[in-house]
Amino acid sequence: MNTKVVKNQKHLKRRIDDFFLSGYEGKAARVLIDTLAEHNRAWIFGGMIRDIGLFGRKGFTSDIDIVVDSNREDLLRLLSTIDVQNLASTKLGGIRFHYHDMDFDVWCLSDTWAFKENLIPLEGAHSLFKTTLMTWDAILYDIHSREVISPENYLEDLHERRLELVLSQTPNEPGSLIKILRTIYSKQVEVLGPELCTFLHQRLDTYNFETLVHYEMTHYHTNSFTAAQINQLLQNLRLANPECDLRVNINPT
Repeated sequence: MNTKVVKNQKHLKRRIDDFFLSGYEGKAARVLIDTLAEHNRAWIFGGMIRDIGLFGRKGFTSDIDIVVDSNREDLLRLLSTIDVQNLASTKLGGIRFHYHDMDFDVWCLSDTWAFKENLIPLEGAHSLFKTTLMTWDAILYDIHSREVISPENYLEDLHERRLELVLSQTPNEPGSLIKILRTIYSKQVEVLGPELCTFLHQRLDTYNFETLVHYEMTHYHTNSFTAAQINQLLQNLRLANPECDLRVNINPT
């Protein structure tokens, strides 16, 4: 997939707004998220904004993650008034459902795993930036104000294709490792930050390639990396300076 990285936050906001103005699915999604934000603060979080920022409106093909500053009972009551399909609870307290050909994952701000585990203090929506696994996921779109909110260096990292670890604690270590590898190999990462290098080095020495492939196929039904790619990554990690960024070649010969 070709990258079309946004130039600035204004450009990213325009791409997101265009998504919700284009086509039946986008317009239906806009109605849904406006309903969720009608009586409570709400934000689109992470993956959708990242992918639109990297690849453009047509580069987003996953689910939409939404955080609502509400309680679970009120959120469930609100969703009961909307024509959603296959409403299901996730392991981490979210609510997943299908709506007009799109998948949504919605949860209450205070139910965010890192907040509930007292790993990160909840001081406002901006605290979500410290709860993500990777830096590219640390971005919000305020549904009410229709503004993009991110750490200062977010777009700079996207342009440099630089990915860093944010929070190493995780309720699902193999799942987190697979998410990182899929990001590296599916989203054309070129530079790994030192904390991410340390995390990968330790975990890739723990899980063999067959285990990783099985997990990815079981949960995503596709494979995004090969044995040669993982072997090359491990070799680079073993030679890397633990205090420096590491430039990687995701397609070794």
